[in-house]
Amino acid sequence: MNARRPSTGAVVKGAILAALLVVAFVCPYVLGSYYVSLLSIALIAAILASSINVLAGNAGLVSLGHAGIAAASGYGLAWAYRQGWELWAQLGMAALLTAVASVLYGLISMRTRGISFLMVTLAAGMVVYGMAYRWSSVTGGTNGLPGIRRPEGIAEYWQFYFLVLVAFCFVTLALIVVGRSSFGLTLRGIRDSETRMVSLGYNVPLYKFGAMLVSGAVAGVAGVLAVWHSEFISPVVAGFQESAISMIMVALGGIGTVLGPLVGAVLVTGFQHVLSSVFERWSTLLGLIFILSVIFAPQGIVGGVADLMRRIRRRGAPPRREQLDAEFRA
Repeated sequence: MNARRPSTGAVVKGAILAALLVVAFVCPYVLGSYYVSLLSIALIAAILASSINVLAGNAGLVSLGHAGIAAASGYGLAWAYRQGWELWAQLGMAALLTAVASVLYGLISMRTRGISFLMVTLAAGMVVYGMAYRWSSVTGGTNGLPGIRRPEGIAEYWQFYFLVLVAFCFVTLALIVVGRSSFGLTLRGIRDSETRMVSLGYNVPLYKFGAMLVSGAVAGVAGVLAVWHSEFISPVVAGFQESAISMIMVALGGIGTVLGPLVGAVLVTGFQHVLSSVFERWSTLLGLIFILSVIFAPQGIVGGVADLMRRIRRRGAPPRREQLDAEFRA
């Protein structure tokens, strides 16, 4: 019995991913330090956007407070560094605060959905922002915590870039596995019809809680990398604007798509750090692009391109037997 051959779409996707990996690997050797640093920022933003995408794409839950989880992780790392702790202890503190924040987010949001879920996560993010702003003895208040040096081995910009690239690839593969698991399928069932899943005996709040833990873990990775990149952290990273920009990245790239967070992060980061230097109204232009995307490609850039490719393949495919029979009868 012959093995099933991969579809053309799968081959094309594989080729695109391989090409992107080759380009990403070559970038530090052909670009200057400034642009490599921008790519690191974009990849970190893509990781944070992926934490939102895993909720929005699989469970239909849109969060506007995930910057708070990333900030909790970052503050844990920065505080431990300032105390003179070893690297493993710094990462342990970051993981602990990530887990605490994710659990709290999950507990207060696990029985909500739709706009209620959005507002609860927004409120949770503002609580984290308020704590970072007011608890100055620990967080440094508005002055933040400066001087957080990267560990040896990733101190150079190009070394850190490769670390971020590996982290993004690992997170993306892990989320693909989660999405294709029984857990991910159950989340999609909850997204499509929560009442039906309840009637089938699924513990919907528990699954939402688990999704928040997975999502929070990814946001925690982004928080650690962000602190190492800037070597500084302040309450701004926990603000509403950071969460909103991450959500815009997901919507622009394509909710529920693998590369959507990356495409959205590269686009928004380019507007923020490149176009802003030559065009003062860059935020207005980004808003117009977002509006056009919502109108003409509501599934995002990646989703729109995938839909266009499917239409092209359908037009180029030979007519089905049913169509031929209908034409013959006519």
